[in-house]
Amino acid sequence: MSAPATASPGTRPTDDSAYLDAAWSRDVLRIVWERRRDLVQARIETLKRAVVALEEGRVDPKLMREAERVAHMLAGSVGMFGFVAASKAAHELEVELTHPAPGRAPALSALLESLRSDLQSPVTPAPD
Repeated sequence: MSAPATASPGTRPTDDSAYLDAAWSRDVLRIVWERRRDLVQARIETLKRAVVALEEGRVDPKLMREAERVAHMLAGSVGMFGFVAASKAAHELEVELTHPAPGRAPALSALLESLRSDLQSPVTPAPD
C-alpha cells in the first residue's frame, strides 16, 4: 500500500487528489472569508474612528482599548486567510494603540491604509 499523496508548501502534489484538496481548501477559505467580511469591515471602522480621534488630538481611553482589542483580533483572523501584510499592519496598530499618542496618528493612518489595501487582494491559504 502506498503512502497518501501530500504536498507541502513549495512542493508539487504527487497526484490529482492533492490538487483537489488544495483547490477545495482555497474554495472553503473564500466562502468563510466572504461570510466574515462584514465583521472585518466593522472592525476596520473601529480602528478608523480611533485614528481619526487621534488625528483630532482626542485620546478616548474606551475607544483606544476597543481599537487595540479589535486590532489584536484582526491580526490573527486575517492572517488565517493569507493576508500577511494586513496581519502585520494590524499587529503594529495593536502595539501602537497600547500607548496611543496624537503625534503618531499619521503612522497609524498609514498602517490602517496598508491593512485595507492588503485585504483587497484574493484570499490565499496561509503557509504552514
